[in-house]
Amino acid sequence: MTIWIVLGALTALVAGYVLWPILRNARSADADTNEDRLADMDEDELQRDLAVYRDQLAEIGRDIERGVLTEGQADAARTEVQRRILATDQRIAKRHQSGEAANRVSRLRPAVAIFTLLLFAGGVGLYLDLGRPDLRDRPIASRTDEIMAARQASDNDANRNAALNRAVQDLSNRLLENPDDLKGWELLGASLMALGRPEEAQTAYLEAVKQSGRDGDYLAMYAESVIRTNNGQVNTIARGALEEAAKSGSTDPRIQYFLGLADAQNGNVAAAVDRWIALVNGAPSDAGWLPMVLARIEEAALAQGIDITGRITVTPPVASNAPGGPSREDMEAAAEMTPEERQEMILGMVSQLADKLAENPQDPEGWARLMRAYMVIGQPDQAKQAYDTARQEFAGDTALLTRFAGLADELGIPGD
Repeated sequence: MTIWIVLGALTALVAGYVLWPILRNARSADADTNEDRLADMDEDELQRDLAVYRDQLAEIGRDIERGVLTEGQADAARTEVQRRILATDQRIAKRHQSGEAANRVSRLRPAVAIFTLLLFAGGVGLYLDLGRPDLRDRPIASRTDEIMAARQASDNDANRNAALNRAVQDLSNRLLENPDDLKGWELLGASLMALGRPEEAQTAYLEAVKQSGRDGDYLAMYAESVIRTNNGQVNTIARGALEEAAKSGSTDPRIQYFLGLADAQNGNVAAAVDRWIALVNGAPSDAGWLPMVLARIEEAALAQGIDITGRITVTPPVASNAPGGPSREDMEAAAEMTPEERQEMILGMVSQLADKLAENPQDPEGWARLMRAYMVIGQPDQAKQAYDTARQEFAGDTALLTRFAGLADELGIPGD
């Protein structure tokens, strides 16, 4: 109960501090009214002065006709009278401007007061809805292990990046002396990709492509760097390189995977699924990239209602039996659903996966699936939140952080 008293007192104090000038000015309205009356009286006097000065101008003309004033005397008198008229006009104009400004401020006071009160009321309502005064305090002393782990992870990342940057610099210097080192250009490109600098990696891979006589493997590496630079979008340049690599006979799995991704981005998800199924069926069962592609196939098939029963022959079907992923029965049922029923089923499965990860966050494959699932159902903000949570959970694992970063680029998850 004490916390509520303290918060209420602080809120009342801040509200009083903000509203006091407005209320004080409102109470001084009567004094302003009296000042306005005096100002009106002064303006009447100024108007009478103007009338007198105008009469004086007319009198000067009559004095010339009567021969009382010479032309030189009349000009001097006119100049003086006109100076007085100008000064009086300026005084009247200033009074009008100050009066209009005061009226505008006076009209705004009620609106400002109402807005301030609504702001405080909204803050109180928001706290009542979202506030958690019942949570225990977490002193710094009780979070020593957590803080040290985060600091250690940060230091490890910094050391790794520093080492990679030094290696990149040394390798760049060697390539300046020996630009015909094909493997050197490949290693430089891989290092720059690991550092999250795909735009610079393009230059290294393009040099490797030229020196290798446009080898398909190097074309695939170059295409990946272009796609990462383009936030996971397969543009015309990347697709051209991939298609050339496919004709070269290269078996690099990136070729068919990214060509399938291009098909999906162009709206032809069925063609993408066909490519990916052919890719996994021809892969060894222990390929490191196999779970990711299998999960991508099942998510795309589920979202589009595509029946893939019996089409995947690779063993073991790692992604199909992974916790939180759709089962074969789910896939078959989805193929017969209406679009609305299918969407509801997908949302339910994504929600179940998110709940499981909340209970057991130490599941990198699960976080990767959740990121992809959110992008499939058109929820990029949720995908970004899953990405950020995964980075926090595995802050000390550089390899996983690099994998998550690559997946985020591929999916087009918004950056920080």
